[in-house]
Amino acid sequence: MKILAIETSSTACSVALLVDNEVRSIHENAPMQQAQKVLLLIDKLLHETGVSLNQLNALTFGCGPGSFTGVRIATSVMQGIGYAMDLPLIPISSLAALAQATYEDLNWKNMLVCIDARIQEVYFGAYQVNDEGLVKKIDKEIVCSPEQIPLSAFDQDKWQAVGNGWDVYQEQILFKPLVKDSLRLPMASGLLSLAKKKYENRDWVKASEALPVYLRDDVAQKKR
Repeated sequence: MKILAIETSSTACSVALLVDNEVRSIHENAPMQQAQKVLLLIDKLLHETGVSLNQLNALTFGCGPGSFTGVRIATSVMQGIGYAMDLPLIPISSLAALAQATYEDLNWKNMLVCIDARIQEVYFGAYQVNDEGLVKKIDKEIVCSPEQIPLSAFDQDKWQAVGNGWDVYQEQILFKPLVKDSLRLPMASGLLSLAKKKYENRDWVKASEALPVYLRDDVAQKKR
């Protein structure tokens, strides 16, 4: 199985490739440069691994929420490759990708993901790791003010915090998690374990059906 992944919903430009059970990735912090870098990084990764586009089984990408421009970049690039190579696409939440990569790196299993959404709002989602080592969301992902995050449902002594929102809005968020990593960004490698399972379950879409997720309804409507 060969799956190519990209994640550009934050300031990072991240690409990764699953070849059977081995993952290779390139992750660069590149604010405002994802459009210029992502195709170059894909080409570099495929060259280094000796894999061509026509050998891929599927494509996966972080569909948001996150930077509007970054999410559109990932969606458009994968749609283009999907059309050209007739490959299925597997859109995956960027918040879930961040949680999955954190679990795989740090073995955290109860994660509250909070990302700065600008204009005094955050993207928030809660995830727990199942017996297969895959994150599953608890309730839906939301966009809200820092004060409106539904944190009363979570025990501070049992949950870990991930994402820059915890630091950006630390004065508004009174919740004190068990441990915190506010510097970690969504990574393409975090998409691959989730995408592999979805591919095995034939849970994919055609390129024309692969859509970004903004969570802000007004943004989505204005950009149609």
